[in-house]
Amino acid sequence: MASPTTHSPRHIAIVGGGLSGTLVAVHLLRQAKAGTQITLIERTPPVGRGVAYGTECGDHLLNVPASRMSAFSDEPLHFVQWLEGRVGRLGYPDAVTANDFLPRHIYGDYIASVFAEARTKAPDTVRFTTVAGELVDIEERPEGHVRLLLVDGRQIDADRVVLALGVLPGEYPIKRALPFYHGRRYVHVPWNPEVLDGIGKDQDVLIVGAGLTANDIIVQLNQLGHRGTVHALSRRGLRPRPHQLGTAPHPAFLKADALPTTVRALLHLLRTEIRNGGDWRAVVDSVRPFSHALWQGFSWEERGRFMRHVRPFWEVHRHRIAPQVAATIDRLADAGRVKFAAGRLQTLRETPTGAEAVFRKRGTDDLVTLTVAKVINCTGPRTDYSKYQHPLYINLLARGLIDHDPLALGLHATPAGEVYRYRAGLSNWLYAIGAPLKGVLWESTAAPEIRVQARQLAERLLA
Repeated sequence: MASPTTHSPRHIAIVGGGLSGTLVAVHLLRQAKAGTQITLIERTPPVGRGVAYGTECGDHLLNVPASRMSAFSDEPLHFVQWLEGRVGRLGYPDAVTANDFLPRHIYGDYIASVFAEARTKAPDTVRFTTVAGELVDIEERPEGHVRLLLVDGRQIDADRVVLALGVLPGEYPIKRALPFYHGRRYVHVPWNPEVLDGIGKDQDVLIVGAGLTANDIIVQLNQLGHRGTVHALSRRGLRPRPHQLGTAPHPAFLKADALPTTVRALLHLLRTEIRNGGDWRAVVDSVRPFSHALWQGFSWEERGRFMRHVRPFWEVHRHRIAPQVAATIDRLADAGRVKFAAGRLQTLRETPTGAEAVFRKRGTDDLVTLTVAKVINCTGPRTDYSKYQHPLYINLLARGLIDHDPLALGLHATPAGEVYRYRAGLSNWLYAIGAPLKGVLWESTAAPEIRVQARQLAERLLA
């Protein structure tokens, strides 16, 4: 799309067409006034799926029940009702309840449907365009707007820009340059469609990490009939806990006007509630409505203390998995087809027939050598945007348009998504949503948080 010759008085560009970017577009289409122009740029269409919901594996399930996955916080059963209108169709269940954990590709269908409906109902006076392309730079123009530069040379002028870029690929499992990382036995981005290519049915696999993405790889291998052993190696050997159906909500025990301001105080309250008979799942879930206020009430020193001492344990209890997924993995582990280990990788090297990995068992000097067909990095997304070598971030940093927060958990921004310039004030045109706001919000990547951010950001952009 060529750069416009006449400058639109209100042109909003959204970079990223996953859940975050799509829901921002939906709310803009619902609320925009005549003359508004909206452009959504997505590197790998279709819009609305992103990494999480672009999977075609039917065993990749949502990590929360359908009742909590509505695209709209003021219509909590919107997703369930949408599903009820499609039961029995090809690829859909014959019946559905609010407590079901659905395949993620169905949720991708849902978000695509919500997006299509918003486009159809938008007034003709609101112009909407989708652009298939990859953004590599943004420059401020003397005319008062900004110019977005795509990798193929196309240019788009806009007044406001929303970075809805999702999560970044993880760190390398051994933090030094290794020839192994450039070979065909290593997978750095576990979300790529070809992640399991070249793995024989009876060959062993090493997954570095044991979190949600590792679970995805395990169940996908199982669905494909893999019979070899899957080794899942993580620093502490922790695994996400399963949801338990029928758990009653726990009464709110936190008070909005008297929230704890230290990690120690918060943990004391949590442990007290559990000791007094509260189901730990319900107790953890009851904290969620206060998560943003809690995080913002912590000093940066307290946030750092949480990251060092609590984060791994919190995440396996907070980000739980569907009971069906947990049952599959437990069954595979009981049969010896999945083996979990705690330790730290020491070496990785390619062999004529596969890969050799050596790790040190946690708390010992014992070294274990594994011979596998492939090593798949599932260590979780990185958060330090200043060290991710993508042209867009390199150029935005070089221009001083972005900065990372003090703990490098995301971009330096306000809770409302307004992005700070490097060692300067707020930008008056650049915004972020979702994963880049982790440093300021902490809980900023799940659908219940994204849908609220999207609505509020759309309102701010149109104000």
